[in-house]
Amino acid sequence: MNFASKFQFINLEKVRNIIAIPSYNEVGALPSLISNLSQKLGAQDLVMILDDSEPKVSVFLEKVVAKAFLNPNSQLVFINSGVKNGRGAAVRKGMELTNLYIPNFVYFIECDSDESHQVEDILRVIRSDENCDLLIGSRYLEDSNIIGWPVLRRIFSKTLNIFIPLLLGIKVKDITNGLRRYTNKSVKILLKYGQINFGFTYLSEQAYILQNNDCSVNEIPITFIDRKLGSSTVGIDEIYNSIIGITNLYFNRKKLKYAE
Repeated sequence: MNFASKFQFINLEKVRNIIAIPSYNEVGALPSLISNLSQKLGAQDLVMILDDSEPKVSVFLEKVVAKAFLNPNSQLVFINSGVKNGRGAAVRKGMELTNLYIPNFVYFIECDSDESHQVEDILRVIRSDENCDLLIGSRYLEDSNIIGWPVLRRIFSKTLNIFIPLLLGIKVKDITNGLRRYTNKSVKILLKYGQINFGFTYLSEQAYILQNNDCSVNEIPITFIDRKLGSSTVGIDEIYNSIIGITNLYFNRKKLKYAE
């Protein structure tokens, strides 16, 4: 794909914040999210959709998202990989493209495409005064809230968020949530390392790398609401892959302490 053509009509000099949204077949939820979010953005904000849908779905989704983007002051770029590579791979591609085409950006933000992350929380993460290299919108702080999850999903998530930080020595309450803000410095550090995990486990991998590079990590509370449109990609396969991914990350953790 000619990625340069995707950026040629964007005023890159104004862009300071990149809001990266990985998606896969989010025909229902993503346009709704974009419609609500775009109205609250400014000239310094660029939304980057990183879509892994099959080509026919992606072409349709790009048109629908463009129509849903209601703010002429901010900007939108739609990237399609043509193949399902996983959430982590999509975010990594977004970081690579950002670093290549918008090297003077200030913040790189990632969030889910299914509206589980509320627009108000996304904006709070973007605009937060917290001075840290990685800021996580956390579901497990005192003022956080989770709405609509079944009991087994809560147990699985909570277990992971106790076990993974303990295993890797990372001092955060929510290492698996995908609402995050990275500084320019953080992105450049992450891109020095080869990627071990390509799915959701890349979230843990990123936090581990940054902590071992003396980067500061902080969290702010959010309200997480289970998706209302579409179906979750977190099934038995994703749970299995998460366990394998964390095991793989643990045994390869020494490779992530020092960049080549």
